[in-house]
Amino acid sequence: MRSILASALSMLAAAGLGATTLEQLSLDQMIRQSTAIVHVKVSSASAALRGRNIYTFYQLQTIETLKGAAAAEVAVPGGSTAMIRQEVAGAPVLAAGGEYVIFLWSGSSGLPQVIGLSQGLFKVAPDSSGNPVLVRAALSGVNVVNKSGQAQTPAAVTITLAALKDEIRKAMGAK
Repeated sequence: MRSILASALSMLAAAGLGATTLEQLSLDQMIRQSTAIVHVKVSSASAALRGRNIYTFYQLQTIETLKGAAAAEVAVPGGSTAMIRQEVAGAPVLAAGGEYVIFLWSGSSGLPQVIGLSQGLFKVAPDSSGNPVLVRAALSGVNVVNKSGQAQTPAAVTITLAALKDEIRKAMGAK
Protein backbone atom coordinates (compact mmCIF):
# COMPACT_ATOMS: atom_id res chain seq x y z
CA MET A 1 0.00 0.00 0.00
CA ARG A 2 2.76 2.42 0.95
CA SER A 3 4.61 1.87 -2.38
CA ILE A 4 1.36 2.44 -4.32
CA LEU A 5 0.82 5.70 -2.45
CA ALA A 6 4.43 6.76 -3.05
CA SER A 7 4.11 5.95 -6.77
CA ALA A 8 0.86 7.89 -7.04
CA LEU A 9 2.37 10.88 -5.29
CA SER A 10 5.43 10.74 -7.55
CA MET A 11 3.17 10.77 -10.62
CA LEU A 12 1.18 13.71 -9.25
CA ALA A 13 4.36 15.64 -8.57
CA ALA A 14 5.73 14.81 -12.02
CA ALA A 15 2.49 15.95 -13.66
CA GLY A 16 3.37 19.50 -12.70
CA LEU A 17 6.77 19.26 -14.36
CA GLY A 18 7.42 20.30 -17.90
CA ALA A 19 9.51 22.52 -20.06
CA THR A 20 9.32 26.18 -19.20
CA THR A 21 9.80 28.76 -21.95
CA LEU A 22 10.08 32.43 -21.08
CA GLU A 23 10.09 35.49 -23.27
CA GLN A 24 13.23 37.46 -22.50
CA LEU A 25 12.33 40.72 -20.78
CA SER A 26 14.54 43.79 -20.83
CA LEU A 27 14.90 45.94 -17.73
CA ASP A 28 12.71 48.59 -19.40
CA GLN A 29 9.99 45.99 -20.17
CA MET A 30 10.03 44.73 -16.59
CA ILE A 31 9.76 48.29 -15.25
CA ARG A 32 6.82 49.13 -17.52
CA GLN A 33 4.95 45.82 -17.12
CA SER A 34 5.36 45.46 -13.35
CA THR A 35 2.50 46.53 -11.14
CA ALA A 36 5.03 47.14 -8.34
CA ILE A 37 8.77 47.15 -7.77
CA VAL A 38 9.81 46.66 -4.16
CA HIS A 39 13.03 46.47 -2.16
CA VAL A 40 12.30 43.87 0.53
CA LYS A 41 13.62 41.49 3.12
CA VAL A 42 12.08 38.00 3.23
CA SER A 43 10.81 37.11 6.69
CA SER A 44 9.39 33.61 6.13
CA ALA A 45 7.93 31.17 3.61
CA SER A 46 5.14 28.62 3.46
CA ALA A 47 3.71 26.49 0.67
CA ALA A 48 0.07 25.80 -0.13
CA LEU A 49 -1.93 23.93 -2.73
CA ARG A 50 -4.02 26.32 -4.81
CA GLY A 51 -6.17 24.45 -7.30
CA ARG A 52 -3.87 21.90 -8.95
CA ASN A 53 -0.74 23.95 -8.31
CA ILE A 54 1.52 24.42 -5.34
CA TYR A 55 2.78 27.92 -4.58
CA THR A 56 5.40 29.01 -2.10
CA PHE A 57 4.28 32.20 -0.37
CA TYR A 58 7.13 34.40 0.84
CA GLN A 59 6.25 36.98 3.50
CA LEU A 60 7.97 40.30 2.83
CA GLN A 61 9.11 43.24 4.92
CA THR A 62 9.22 46.30 2.67
CA ILE A 63 12.38 48.38 2.87
CA GLU A 64 11.40 50.70 0.01
CA THR A 65 8.71 50.88 -2.65
CA LEU A 66 10.18 51.90 -6.02
CA LYS A 67 6.95 51.65 -8.05
CA GLY A 68 3.34 50.91 -7.16
CA ALA A 69 2.29 49.66 -3.74
CA ALA A 70 4.15 47.49 -1.26
CA ALA A 71 3.21 43.83 -1.05
CA ALA A 72 3.08 41.76 2.13
CA GLU A 73 3.86 38.57 0.21
CA VAL A 74 4.82 37.16 -3.16
CA ALA A 75 3.62 33.84 -4.60
CA VAL A 76 6.13 31.70 -6.49
CA PRO A 77 4.95 28.61 -8.40
CA GLY A 78 6.25 25.34 -6.99
CA GLY A 79 7.06 24.05 -3.55
CA SER A 80 6.25 21.23 -1.15
CA THR A 81 3.13 20.48 0.86
CA ALA A 82 2.56 17.34 2.90
CA MET A 83 3.98 14.61 0.65
CA ILE A 84 3.68 16.39 -2.71
CA ARG A 85 6.46 18.42 -4.32
CA GLN A 86 6.00 20.48 -7.48
CA GLU A 87 8.96 22.07 -9.26
CA VAL A 88 8.72 24.81 -11.88
CA ALA A 89 11.80 25.45 -14.02
CA GLY A 90 12.84 29.08 -13.85
CA ALA A 91 10.91 29.80 -10.64
CA PRO A 92 13.01 31.76 -8.16
CA VAL A 93 13.84 30.59 -4.66
CA LEU A 94 14.12 33.27 -1.99
CA ALA A 95 15.99 32.84 1.27
CA ALA A 96 14.55 33.83 4.64
CA GLY A 97 16.46 36.91 5.75
CA GLY A 98 17.51 37.62 2.16
CA GLU A 99 17.27 41.14 0.74
CA TYR A 100 15.89 41.53 -2.79
CA VAL A 101 14.43 43.93 -5.31
CA ILE A 102 11.39 42.23 -6.82
CA PHE A 103 9.49 43.25 -9.95
CA LEU A 104 5.91 42.19 -9.17
CA TRP A 105 2.80 41.69 -11.25
CA SER A 106 -0.64 40.38 -10.41
CA GLY A 107 -2.27 38.19 -13.01
CA SER A 108 -5.88 37.09 -13.27
CA SER A 109 -5.44 35.00 -10.11
CA GLY A 110 -4.76 38.18 -8.13
CA LEU A 111 -1.61 36.65 -6.66
CA PRO A 112 1.38 39.01 -6.55
CA GLN A 113 4.13 37.15 -8.46
CA VAL A 114 7.65 37.79 -9.71
CA ILE A 115 7.48 39.01 -13.33
CA GLY A 116 9.11 36.60 -15.77
CA LEU A 117 9.80 34.09 -13.00
CA SER A 118 13.48 34.53 -12.06
CA GLN A 119 13.93 37.45 -14.47
CA GLY A 120 12.26 39.85 -12.04
CA LEU A 121 14.24 38.92 -8.91
CA PHE A 122 17.47 40.67 -7.95
CA LYS A 123 19.55 39.83 -4.87
CA VAL A 124 20.77 42.95 -3.03
CA ALA A 125 24.37 43.02 -1.79
CA PRO A 126 26.65 45.91 -0.85
CA ASP A 127 29.60 46.83 -3.06
CA SER A 128 33.03 47.56 -1.58
CA SER A 129 31.82 51.07 -0.60
CA GLY A 130 28.64 49.77 1.03
CA ASN A 131 26.32 50.92 -1.80
CA PRO A 132 23.51 48.48 -2.68
CA VAL A 133 24.07 46.52 -5.90
CA LEU A 134 21.40 44.32 -7.49
CA VAL A 135 22.50 41.03 -9.01
CA ARG A 136 20.54 38.51 -11.05
CA ALA A 137 22.41 35.36 -11.98
CA ALA A 138 22.23 34.04 -15.53
CA LEU A 139 19.02 32.05 -15.95
CA SER A 140 19.52 28.31 -16.18
CA GLY A 141 17.25 25.30 -16.61
CA VAL A 142 14.75 27.28 -18.66
CA ASN A 143 14.29 28.10 -22.35
CA VAL A 144 14.39 31.81 -23.11
CA VAL A 145 13.26 33.27 -26.43
CA ASN A 146 12.98 36.75 -27.92
CA LYS A 147 9.74 38.18 -29.36
CA SER A 148 10.41 36.33 -32.62
CA GLY A 149 10.73 33.00 -30.81
CA GLN A 150 14.49 32.71 -31.33
CA ALA A 151 16.45 31.12 -28.49
CA GLN A 152 18.39 33.52 -26.32
CA THR A 153 21.19 33.00 -23.84
CA PRO A 154 20.20 35.06 -20.80
CA ALA A 155 23.17 36.75 -19.17
CA ALA A 156 23.67 37.78 -15.58
CA VAL A 157 22.59 41.34 -14.75
CA THR A 158 24.23 43.70 -12.26
CA ILE A 159 22.98 47.24 -11.59
CA THR A 160 23.25 49.62 -8.66
CA LEU A 161 20.09 50.51 -6.77
CA ALA A 162 20.65 54.17 -7.66
CA ALA A 163 20.90 53.35 -11.38
CA LEU A 164 17.70 51.25 -11.17
CA LYS A 165 15.87 54.19 -9.59
CA ASP A 166 17.03 56.39 -12.49
CA GLU A 167 15.82 53.77 -15.00
CA ILE A 168 12.42 53.61 -13.28
CA ARG A 169 12.08 57.44 -13.40
CA LYS A 170 13.00 57.45 -17.11
CA ALA A 171 10.65 54.59 -17.99
CA MET A 172 7.77 56.16 -16.08
CA GLY A 173 8.33 59.56 -17.70
CA ALA A 174 9.48 61.41 -14.55
CA LYS A 175 12.35 63.88 -14.59
